[in-house]
Amino acid sequence: MPPVMHMSHARTLVVGLGVCVAIGMFACGNGTPVGTTGPPAACDGSAAASSLGTPMMTIQATDNLVFVPESSTAATGDVIMFKNTGSVTHTVTFLDSNDGCLTDSTLAGGATWEVKFTKPGTYNYICTIHAPNMKGLIKVSGSAAPATASPGASPSASATPTPAA
Repeated sequence: MPPVMHMSHARTLVVGLGVCVAIGMFACGNGTPVGTTGPPAACDGSAAASSLGTPMMTIQATDNLVFVPESSTAATGDVIMFKNTGSVTHTVTFLDSNDGCLTDSTLAGGATWEVKFTKPGTYNYICTIHAPNMKGLIKVSGSAAPATASPGASPSASATPTPAA
């Protein structure tokens, strides 16, 4: 093999290794993000396809790409049902810091999904498919619900909506 070809291959190898090292360093990041001090905070409630209790209210996700009602109030411990009353697929995605555990993946036409809040507060949510216009909020009042699980346990969350009967 001529010397010129050998040097060309060596340069290619060195450049390739350099790129791999740079990608590896970038992918590893540089430690824990600033402001994180440990495990995530406990979820502000529980979510499931059904069986959280008797729904106190129903929020509709419509083919008009809105939640009806857009704003609602509830008390801690109330069960709120989200129901897709149309055929267009939606999501219910809570936007606040530790409410991701209350987020569903998809809400197909006719499906229902329930949320039960254990802490008072204002909970903002959107349909990520039709954001930013398809949004809503729930104001939850009252005292925090007493813990029924053992210390350190968190409420269950399920993002598997089921079709309404």
